[in-house]
Formats: sequence, structure tokens, C-alpha cells
Amino acid sequence: MNMNMTGRRAFLQILLCCALLSGSAFSQSGGELRFCLRSEPKTFDPLLVDDDSSLAIRYLTGGVLVRANRKTQELEPELAESWKVAKDGKQITFKLRHGITFSDGTPFSSEDVAFTMTRLMDPALHSSTGDAFRSGNGSVSTKIIAPDQIAIIFPAPLAGLERLFDQVAIMSAHSPKKEAAVLGPFLVAEYKAGSSVLLRRNPNYWKRDSQGRRLPYLDSIRLDIQSNRDVEMLRFKRGELDLINVLDSDYFDRLAASVVQPGRERSHSRVQARLVPLRQFSARDFSSHQPRRSDPRRLQWSRTARRRPGFARQ
Repeated sequence: MNMNMTGRRAFLQILLCCALLSGSAFSQSGGELRFCLRSEPKTFDPLLVDDDSSLAIRYLTGGVLVRANRKTQELEPELAESWKVAKDGKQITFKLRHGITFSDGTPFSSEDVAFTMTRLMDPALHSSTGDAFRSGNGSVSTKIIAPDQIAIIFPAPLAGLERLFDQVAIMSAHSPKKEAAVLGPFLVAEYKAGSSVLLRRNPNYWKRDSQGRRLPYLDSIRLDIQSNRDVEMLRFKRGELDLINVLDSDYFDRLAASVVQPGRERSHSRVQARLVPLRQFSARDFSSHQPRRSDPRRLQWSRTARRRPGFARQ
């Protein structure tokens, strides 16, 4: 679980950078976001994720029942429109949204939640995500109340039970595509071992923006597998990447010095840079970000007391 949380925090820094890619200039849908994974994803099975690269992919492709808002820390409804935890802390009941389908068109229902939890809690799976749900002696069980309602029962109380579901990507009980059928904003379209992972927009993603337009706006996200940070930084400066994930202080200072002096704004090659703060935001916000189509691109970053999250292009 510790590795899972560490990976989650690391990938959230990518999302924080992406938060900067919103604004009035994002007037058109389409385009591709490009950044690097530092290592090969070990799995595309969302229930077996235990490394940062696989976690990044799960975050962008998986649909969850509830999502913790990274800015307010409040739980927000996702696939579940509401939920209730029993007074004894041993049962949670979810009311699911209607009319949602997986990326391949398979309908979403309480059967999928039951299937996911049963598989997640199978000891033979050795899921670190599932380990967080283990409490006391006995097994976790599910009770399908209706196609849109399900109860999950635990042998002993779990503190913060509802928050644990932020990490559980729901899988289809019936799709022949298995883990390739997803409920998140993107789906895995192509994987070239040692080279890249291409994510494309999920055509059946259920969310829409305030004007009724289907999300996400992006057509695709290309994740290049690149462990060499010098190469990653060079590609970013050339305009081949749209953002860099977490940088250590040395790389941050080198990149910052190459484009701007602190507190000042100037142009460098095709990049215009300025110092800006990064703020947390929810996964729902990320799915609605649109690519900037104007030049010169704007480079933005943040210095924080503890770490320097990274660079993002606009």
C-alpha cells in the first residue's frame, strides 16, 4: 500500500501540471498530450497496479465509484451517485448511475462492482489495493440489491471505508475484452514495449461539461517510456513533450535557468516562461482539459517548500 500511495502522489504531480493547461485559449477540442513514463508499466490490470507507470495508466483509464477531490479532500460521486456507510462501519451501500457503458459498449451495473470486489479480494490475486480492504477474520462479501444498487460487507469495521474506493477501478463482469474495457476518460489503444503507450479518448465516457459537450476534450495521450532524465529534459526543451513530471532540485534549476530568471518573464527560443503556483484539482477537472493550439507555447512551473513538481507547456 505504501508504494501505491507513493506512486499516486507522484502521478498527481503530473495532474497538477496539467491543471495549468486550462483557460480561455482552450477553445477547441482535440489534440494530443505528450509526456514520459520513467519505467515500463508492469501491468494493465487495474487491480494489480503496484508501480508508478501502471498507476498513471490506471488513473487515466479507470472508472471509480467515488473520487477524492485533490483540492478539497472531499469525496465526490463518480460511477456511484450516492453511498451510505452502516453505523457499525462494516457495510457500504452504493447507488449507481444509470446509462453508463464501458468503452466497448458493455452496460455498467452492480454486477460489475460485485465482480470487481470479488476478484480484488481473492487472496490468489495478491493485490496491494485489495490489502487495504482486509479487516479481521472472514471474507468480504457483496449483495446485489438491484441493477443500480449494491452492498459490500466486511468482517470488521474499516476506518475511512468509503475513501478506499478511490483506488478501485471497476472492471466489466461480461466484456470479452476484460481489463481493456474501461470506464475512464481514456483507453489503451497501443502499447509498444520499451517505447510508448498510446491512450485514446473513450468514445463512451459518460461525463459532459457544463455546456453538454462530451469529455474528455483531448483525442489522445502519448506516454513515452524514457528513464533518462537528461533525454527527457532535452526533448521537452525541443517541444517534443508537453510536460515533465516531478523534478529534483538540480534538474529544476537547470531547466529554469535555461529559460527564465526568477521573478522575470522573457522569451527563449519558442518558449515563453513565467513563475506560477500549482494547485491541486480533481480527476474530473483533468478529463476536461483541452490542448493549446497557439504559439508561442507557455512554460509554467512551481517552486514549493518541499519539492519542485515539474514543468508543463501551454
